[in-house]
Amino acid sequence: MLGFWYKEFPQYPKDHKDFWRTRLIAHSLLITTCYFLVLTLLNLFYFESYDIALIDALGLTISLGIYTWFNKTANVNAAAWAVTLMVVSLIMMFVISVGGHAHSLFWATLIPPFSFFLVGRNWGSLFSTVAFTICAYLVYLQQQQTVTIGLGSLFNLIEVSLAHILIFRFYEKTRFSAYTRLSIRNLEIQHLAETDKLTGLYNRQKFDFELSQLIAKNDVFKTPHCLLICDIDHFKNINDTYGHLVGDNVLTEFSKILKMRMGNDALIARWGGEEFTIILSNTSLNDSAKKADDLRKYIAKNTITNIAFTISIGLATIQKDDTALYKAKNNGRNKVCVSDNDSTVIAQSTYLNGSIA
Repeated sequence: MLGFWYKEFPQYPKDHKDFWRTRLIAHSLLITTCYFLVLTLLNLFYFESYDIALIDALGLTISLGIYTWFNKTANVNAAAWAVTLMVVSLIMMFVISVGGHAHSLFWATLIPPFSFFLVGRNWGSLFSTVAFTICAYLVYLQQQQTVTIGLGSLFNLIEVSLAHILIFRFYEKTRFSAYTRLSIRNLEIQHLAETDKLTGLYNRQKFDFELSQLIAKNDVFKTPHCLLICDIDHFKNINDTYGHLVGDNVLTEFSKILKMRMGNDALIARWGGEEFTIILSNTSLNDSAKKADDLRKYIAKNTITNIAFTISIGLATIQKDDTALYKAKNNGRNKVCVSDNDSTVIAQSTYLNGSIA
């Protein structure tokens, strides 16, 4: 709704450290412009307090001047100091001019949220300390005096309360936005940390973590999980014959086939080089062997990037050793080798009646 007031600066995108400072400067100037306009009219026509109206009119003029200058220059640091000095000086000028009466001291509570955010904690602490020291002195001078609460006190309380709501509403928006962006960034970093850059599959670190978690759960619940280790046969020959770029394309396309053939529930990772690992949760050894052999047959019958090759797969229940892959390769490659309870069964091309032949 107020998009016309909040100018977008291309040099300060949302991930820039000064983006929210530019927004706070615009937000602060919007508040001060509206406030000084209303206060000027109130003090001029309702209270007939012309000296206070003059201060408010000065604040209105300065606010609009800073806003115009900032939109032209986009100088964040200078604008931040200009807004802070304007807010601090005009508030304290008003408080001192009325001797701290009519609950005018409440205005000083606006100094910390402006100064701390705009010029930092050191200068914010200094400005706040000076302002509150002056306020304390004015209260000291009012000792033994009778306090009269009039309409001016009510207006001061309402105006300051509204200003605080607007400022801290803005702060909460910045905090929430920063938290959201940080959460997204953390997810992106986590994804990069556990993903293989070439294939988009999980990497070895992620696989090791998930495997250890499954083993720990398996000890308690005895849930059937199967581990498959898949290797592209003679992959070095592909690199030597066609080049490493083609070899990378083969790995990438083979990874896509793995995800397509193994299903969404499978945890697939690139173990290293041309070796891949797959965890099939809640899947029996027999069903896992069938999936593995179907994959082997599919690769043997089709080319990937116009290159024909075969794969070897070893599989075992999750708590057993993973020597099945090496037994498969040692027995001539293009095999599915199943290891279960210290026995080894090799499937070369057929899968009959739910058992490896």
